[in-house]
Amino acid sequence: MSVSNVSSSYLASALLPAVRQAQAQLATLEVEASTGQYADLGLQLGTQSGYELSLRTQDDLLLALTTANGITDTNMTTSQSVLSSVLSSADHSASTLLTFASGTVNSASLQAIGQSQLGQLIDLANTSSGGGYVFAGINSSVAPMNNYFATPTSSAKSAIDSAFQTFFGFPVGAPQVANITATQMQGFLSGPFAAQFQSPNWGSNWSTAANANVSSEISPGYSVITSTSTNTDGFQQLAQGYAMLSEFAGMGLGAGAQQALATTASNTIAKGASAIIQTQAQLGAAQTQVTRANDNMKSQMSLLQTQIGRTDSVDPAKVATELTTLTMQLQTAYQLTAKINSLSLAQYL
Repeated sequence: MSVSNVSSSYLASALLPAVRQAQAQLATLEVEASTGQYADLGLQLGTQSGYELSLRTQDDLLLALTTANGITDTNMTTSQSVLSSVLSSADHSASTLLTFASGTVNSASLQAIGQSQLGQLIDLANTSSGGGYVFAGINSSVAPMNNYFATPTSSAKSAIDSAFQTFFGFPVGAPQVANITATQMQGFLSGPFAAQFQSPNWGSNWSTAANANVSSEISPGYSVITSTSTNTDGFQQLAQGYAMLSEFAGMGLGAGAQQALATTASNTIAKGASAIIQTQAQLGAAQTQVTRANDNMKSQMSLLQTQIGRTDSVDPAKVATELTTLTMQLQTAYQLTAKINSLSLAQYL
């Protein structure tokens, strides 16, 4: 008769493989219970892993585009708000010039209005949003409009003063300005002066904005222009109208030349206001497209996320049941192991 070698250590060790396996399963179930997804998608899905990855890639792309569209829409909303302020100022200036036509506003007041409105236009043009200047085109890291009233004298003001002296033969503020006729003044304003607000002078002296505007991909494979710049007719014409008041309204022109100045400024500002309205309409159309694109992509994302959930989500009730059962089994194993370890060989025999 033979006697087998038996020990409490041996009996306890015999349970270890099962306990370790149960612990691993428990860890997996805890992850699945907390995330609602399979802990090892590759193992669970097998050949469907590629399909699930494709769904997630599409969802990530749409999420990135909708997030970018949010920033784009914020920038366009900022632009629209600024353009509304620019338009309001232009309307106010036009009303003041009509008052001047009735003879109730003096020339010094007109000059002050020109200076104030030109300064405000430059400040508004240099508005930033999201870390970039909204009216700079693709050159959004640089303020698009130069300070006309800078010290030392800006290149824009120097160019206008030079153009005046070249055309009339004497500088701004000279006594001879009182002799300038309405025809002469009109010729200067529509000729050398107007040229200061057109290419290449505008880009050299007034604006650092890029001619190319920002093109944003608002949905997969579809892009639209989502910005504007100070290189548009609206900004150029308003700057032209305000600058002629700022520079020439208070220099002592005769009545005829002063009236020609006021009329030209009024017409120029009116054209600029109309151009600003067109720019607002273009941005508004782009905003509508961005909104529609986001709505469509959100619907697609909802469908994708539903499909992803069907592919890689666990049955929460099943996981909860398995987790409870396995926990009880482990507790039983721990209790049994502890009881075995407390036995002595004498007790066992």
